[in-house]
Amino acid sequence: MGTYSYKLECVRKTKFVIKRSCGGFAGVDSCSSEPLLSCTHSTVRNRRCIFCNQGMDGSFGLSFDYMLPGLRYSEEEVLGLKKRNTKALLRKRKLHLVLDLHHTLLHCRKIKSHSSGEKYLKKQVHPFNGSLFQIDDDNLVKLRPFVRTFLEQASSLFEMKNLDLVLGQERGIVILDDTESVWSDRTENLIVVAKYDYFRDKELKGDHKSYSETQTDESENEGVLTNVLRVLKTIHRLFFDSVCGDVRTYLPKIRRGILKGCSLLFSDFEDFIRSSSRAEEMGATCTIVIDSVTHLVSTEPEDCLWAEQEEKFLVHPRWIDDCYFLWHRQPEDDYLP
Repeated sequence: MGTYSYKLECVRKTKFVIKRSCGGFAGVDSCSSEPLLSCTHSTVRNRRCIFCNQGMDGSFGLSFDYMLPGLRYSEEEVLGLKKRNTKALLRKRKLHLVLDLHHTLLHCRKIKSHSSGEKYLKKQVHPFNGSLFQIDDDNLVKLRPFVRTFLEQASSLFEMKNLDLVLGQERGIVILDDTESVWSDRTENLIVVAKYDYFRDKELKGDHKSYSETQTDESENEGVLTNVLRVLKTIHRLFFDSVCGDVRTYLPKIRRGILKGCSLLFSDFEDFIRSSSRAEEMGATCTIVIDSVTHLVSTEPEDCLWAEQEEKFLVHPRWIDDCYFLWHRQPEDDYLP
């Protein structure tokens, strides 16, 4: 009787799904002309419902091939999973942190692509300690400064995963990446960081040298990951101090405080077009009213005299970019044209 009741329930939930598409019906098997069935169950494997074994349309729900080939969950089930997972994580006072690796936490480069000024690196590779590793016979990997401390401290506040593995509500997800364009639908969750290029990149022209060629690196104490960790701790505190936390409200708030109180005058219109919106995201105002100006943004060294006479800061446009990617107002004296 139990088996019969189970099968009867499956039949009640079964329904035909026939959608018109170019060249026929999306719900019809092209070989047999037999309509494919769909049902209201939550899980499909290899186009068959795992509960009632009905053939399913290939567009059912969302794919989770990374967990199990052919696995798909209904959108309703995914929403439920996100809600349950988020609730369980919040009980541990943790949030989700999605981490990009290449150019965010490390830089990987093929050995054959190294310049003559980088040949010394192979002798500095250590398999267990240090920050430079060799993977197989072809690649060197350089860890970003502060990465070990960053991961250790961030892991006490966040569950760290890549995006494929995140089944959580967006209000509790923070994304860390150097490429803004790939997250156009999740900009409110995104912390954009400066791209980490340790090895010489093909984009470097002329006499410009990489960190590896000059045998230098980002600052351990004032670098990107140090500043980002501070931001993550602030987000975590604000979230759990709130009755109904949402990281998407805190990231813009933190960013607006970076250049709060700064009033910028651009000497070049192209610099204004390129950098003004970024400056305004950080709380600065862009103006043409001389009396209210605090900073003159210029690439011309001769503007130094005017800035001194008017008692204004003089900064290169690069100052705005570094403030943006480092999430911290940078010393103006380090950015003279």
